[in-house]
Amino acid sequence: MHPDFWENRWRQNEIGFHMEKRHACLDRFYHRLEIGMGGVFVPLCGKSPDLLWIRRQGASVLGVELSEIAVSDFFRENGLAAAVATEDGLSRYQADGITLFCGDLFELAAKHLSGIEGVYDRGSLVAFPPEMRQNYAQHLVSILPADCRMLLISYDYDQAEVDGPPFSVPMPEIEALFGGDFDLERLSERDALPTHNLLQQRGLKSLTEFACLLKRK
Repeated sequence: MHPDFWENRWRQNEIGFHMEKRHACLDRFYHRLEIGMGGVFVPLCGKSPDLLWIRRQGASVLGVELSEIAVSDFFRENGLAAAVATEDGLSRYQADGITLFCGDLFELAAKHLSGIEGVYDRGSLVAFPPEMRQNYAQHLVSILPADCRMLLISYDYDQAEVDGPPFSVPMPEIEALFGGDFDLERLSERDALPTHNLLQQRGLKSLTEFACLLKRK
């Protein structure tokens, strides 16, 4: 989607995609990232409570988000006084081991992800329409450190009923996007329609949410 789409959603407080509670897959599968002394990268992080949960596990957190409203809200709502600076044209907010870049994910380079050992993608891949997903995958592969693992949450549903975002990105497409660089393991799946009221209201009849682990080859 065009950046203005997401900026407007935050500006108008149309953020039905924002989840107030941490994702259950973190409790079940976070350990599979095997984070040592490094950090976790969270693309298109919004103001997710997952960020604070990951930090409480002892890892540093690096996120990137287009909307400055989302970034500033995250620190304010969690009582964190962020130091704000500019780095390579991006606004950088930092407090208590959490660093959030405000700007375009595609402006991040490998140097920004130094020390990252894992990626947690809860809502990034599914936010991109089909024509942008290849660029997203290639960019991630190019900037992630070697031996980096990824915990990825995605959806599988009939887009003839409802179009995204969040978009349907089934397992075969994930394999096509990342299979050349990562070994993939499907970890779980569940019926997620009851927790997505807006998609139900738009006419969606079935929604499968699944988690998978990606390990560098």
